[in-house]
Amino acid sequence: MTRHSNWATRLHLLIESSKDVTFDWGKYNCGLFVARWIREATGVDVGAPYVGKATDEASAEAIFLNGFPDLGSFAASIAEANSMAEITPITYAQRGDVIWLDNSTPANPSKYGALGIVSLDGRYAVCMSEKGTVRVHLKRWKRAWRVG
Repeated sequence: MTRHSNWATRLHLLIESSKDVTFDWGKYNCGLFVARWIREATGVDVGAPYVGKATDEASAEAIFLNGFPDLGSFAASIAEANSMAEITPITYAQRGDVIWLDNSTPANPSKYGALGIVSLDGRYAVCMSEKGTVRVHLKRWKRAWRVG
């Protein structure tokens, strides 16, 4: 898997076009957002088997956490199947890499975490939320994988 030569422009366009997209368990959740990025960056569609499968949080949990303790472990299995190397330490993740992060807040604890993409500034990951995309600082990143 290799990135297209204009991957940075593609990343910018993906982030811009997703700013106001409404989160949807079956059409545009954090995993499908990341899968769309991988497809845009490399042409490999890792998300095709999952589009439209979930209808709510419970069905998403049944699909993405079936046999996995957390979303990061599910992402790791997809990454391994597609020869996407895990990045350690996490601070070595670069623009366009995929991140599993802690997206918990005091008002909204999360037992899953979320998937995101290292933004063009390299200090934040961009991921989906109920209000479109949000930026999450690198101090909350837990695991990362190289895209291309």
